[in-house]
Amino acid sequence: MDFYTCNLILSFFALLIYFMFRFGVDDYLRYAKNSKTYIRKSKKGFADFWLYKRIHSEKGIGYVFYLNILLLGLTTVYVIFAVSCGWIEIMQIPVSILSIALCIVQVPSLIFSNIYLSLYYYGVKLVILRKLSSRGFYSSLYIIIEICGIIAFTVYSFLLALRG
Repeated sequence: MDFYTCNLILSFFALLIYFMFRFGVDDYLRYAKNSKTYIRKSKKGFADFWLYKRIHSEKGIGYVFYLNILLLGLTTVYVIFAVSCGWIEIMQIPVSILSIALCIVQVPSLIFSNIYLSLYYYGVKLVILRKLSSRGFYSSLYIIIEICGIIAFTVYSFLLALRG
């Protein structure tokens, strides 16, 4: 697999991880006893939707607010650079360094999302195996596979950039 293809795949997963994080923030807010109506109304407007500005000013969501800003910014910049400049050989090292920075932020965001999904739906931080719906099962152990996959792809991308 070449560098550009690897980073296109990483870009796709970066977007998925960001949206999983947003679901995790909603689970966190619901777990903190905020109503769905309050959450929906508090996310009207650009800054309130993407940055949770209103919720942070009213409820003080702390590190979640800053983690969201970091993850949103790095995901956006990485996807734009990886897709538009990843095929240029001289840009491969900067793109892979950006990928490493994103990975460092993605790991805690994946853990956060998993913890609050488990807390909100099952009342515990770690779920070994539970029925999620009529179609499948959920386990907190899936997060280990996700984290290992993201780290492996990021390292592989960096090695491809060095080799290139």
